[in-house]
Amino acid sequence: MRKIFFLSQLLLSCFSVFAQTYTPQVSKDSLGVLTARVKILKMNIDLLEMKIKESEEEEEVEKLRLKLMEANGKMKVSAEKTSAHGSKTGKGAEVDLKAMEKLSKQAKNDSEDAIKALDRFNKQIAKVEKLRLEIQAEERKIGYVKPWVAFNK
Repeated sequence: MRKIFFLSQLLLSCFSVFAQTYTPQVSKDSLGVLTARVKILKMNIDLLEMKIKESEEEEEVEKLRLKLMEANGKMKVSAEKTSAHGSKTGKGAEVDLKAMEKLSKQAKNDSEDAIKALDRFNKQIAKVEKLRLEIQAEERKIGYVKPWVAFNK
């Protein structure tokens, strides 16, 4: 009876020892694979964020293109008005200096607006091209990462 009691006490004490031991389910190799996967996923997320930013900048380019077309249209109209007014005065009619000055000032302002719109448009295009170069560099970096990490789809 004492032997049975002693064995049961020994078994109960061993259970507590087994319960407190930790056996890892992940080996160091699989941990390396998982960290590499996380690294590649983060790189892909950064790449996608850059592509989203590029599309937003492209949208801004389209808006600026429309503003540039509008400014060029206004410039053309004011230049035609100035030219038409100048051709009227060349036929011996009276010269209205105030109207001519007003039209030339309007043509000058419209011309300056068109030049400013063109500058903004060109700056935005340069910004988009810079983003595209950065995206290409990131895609190359992702391409150089070791291919031993395979994603399950």
